[in-house]
Amino acid sequence: MYILQGYLFFLNAQTILRQAAADVEATADFRFLILDFRECVGLDSSALLVFRKIGQFAEQARFDVLLVNLGPIAHQQIERDGLLVEPRIRIFRTRDAAMRAAETALLSEAGTSDEGEATSFAQHLADRLGCTVGAGELEPYLSLRTLAAGEALMRQGEPADAFYFLEHGIISIRLEMPGRSNHRLRTTTAGTVIGEIGLAQGGRRTATAIAESPCRTVGIDRAALARMERERPDLALYVQRFLILELADKIVDTNRLLEAELS
Repeated sequence: MYILQGYLFFLNAQTILRQAAADVEATADFRFLILDFRECVGLDSSALLVFRKIGQFAEQARFDVLLVNLGPIAHQQIERDGLLVEPRIRIFRTRDAAMRAAETALLSEAGTSDEGEATSFAQHLADRLGCTVGAGELEPYLSLRTLAAGEALMRQGEPADAFYFLEHGIISIRLEMPGRSNHRLRTTTAGTVIGEIGLAQGGRRTATAIAESPCRTVGIDRAALARMERERPDLALYVQRFLILELADKIVDTNRLLEAELS
């Protein structure tokens, strides 16, 4: 995703085309180029010509170009120039809507439903660690929460004292920025752990988690984990090992993103 700034003319629009070509070359199965116009003050006819070339390149390389936060004048220019006839160029009102459309398409292409397959925490933990854990063993330490679409699982700034496992549904993780629209960080489906860093280090939530469909989650807070350590140290060890693996995976994913951004 790129945030476009200032006034777009032929030379700086060409930079977008060159960067798209570099992304396609560097990334296997490159599928979406999101261009955010919220800091763009205008564009001329030569920039529109380059955007047509971007659309043609997108068709050739089989990726989609998603334009977001277009002002009314830029929107009219793009419509009048016929850019929307290009099959690979689409307009979305917000970046969040574009990212949601991209995520849905990627899940569909991967043969996965939006919500993922319903799964229990006990089964997921057992599969992850290669051990046997019965649902009844974990149940005394779990808190069940069901969420309606639009309801918050947790909010940025709240005390961080529990982690949650999404057994069913879709939850988006958003960063709230004063004076600006919320920034979608990712969308999670069934089988995902949310908020484990908060359980490990305490403090305050660094992001907000909102249900995008009816959801079912189970959670373990710090008090329940301490009770598990006293009553079932073997089970607590499984949970702690599981959380270590989850944290390690997220560090690896973060490093990959940084490498992609810096390359």
